[in-house]
Amino acid sequence: MLVKATKEDIEQYMDFAYSLAMDQTKSGYPLWSDGVSTKEEFVERVWRSYESEDRDILLFLVDGAVEGWIQFFYIAEDRYLQTNGFLINSHTEQALTEFLEYAHAYFPGYDLYLGFPKRNIDAISALQKENCRLIQECYHDIYVFDGSDIQAETDGIVRVTESNFSEFSKIYQVDSETYWSAERIFRTLNEWLIYLLYRENIAVGYICVRNGDIVSLGYGDNTFDKSAYKSLVTVILRDLQVAGYEKLIFFNDDEESQSAALEIGFSCVGVYVLYLTSV
Repeated sequence: MLVKATKEDIEQYMDFAYSLAMDQTKSGYPLWSDGVSTKEEFVERVWRSYESEDRDILLFLVDGAVEGWIQFFYIAEDRYLQTNGFLINSHTEQALTEFLEYAHAYFPGYDLYLGFPKRNIDAISALQKENCRLIQECYHDIYVFDGSDIQAETDGIVRVTESNFSEFSKIYQVDSETYWSAERIFRTLNEWLIYLLYRENIAVGYICVRNGDIVSLGYGDNTFDKSAYKSLVTVILRDLQVAGYEKLIFFNDDEESQSAALEIGFSCVGVYVLYLTSV
């Protein structure tokens, strides 16, 4: 059964939850077993979920024994619901079924997004049985800043602001299931670092970063361009290092972009899968 976690529950089971978070076969996203993320960061994220009005933690019990917990957050105006901590030791299918029932009861009409490491085969099997749709599968890469100078090719690269946002929106390509539409990005533009890459006065590529994470990278003709990819990624690496970031997480969808990421210096720590269902 699922019950709302109390402060005492979180204190009692924090170490247990962290041990599950470090095991890709028993956890959901975000990923903590990347070799860089710390337990201190995990603990801070858990307490933020407990204390925030738009986040919560549900304890999962089987025959009175705690088998883990589920963290989630929601955006009411967008009817958006997403897990941000699915840490289950056993009976994963039962946990997922009960969480879907919970979502149906408390968040009717919402779109529910559930992200997992591909190694969590119990969760993926349960998602498929519940007819959740796989909408994304990609490599989870990480770049760790070590203080070395990052050589960025900046020719033709221009920062996106309100004045040139229309140029960005012309080549920004997302499907209807992607939360960050151009309109939503524009409304929160102060939270974003976006660059356009121009060749012969034509925008041929873009990269979007929010909270230190690359959210999207694309091309004017929707065709992979290794040179453009490296230029856009390295300029972001340069900026984030100057800003004091310790790491950059990036999700690469295909073999070509993955190969380019590894050449730049990223390491692959897993494969991410994202499922969607309407509740």
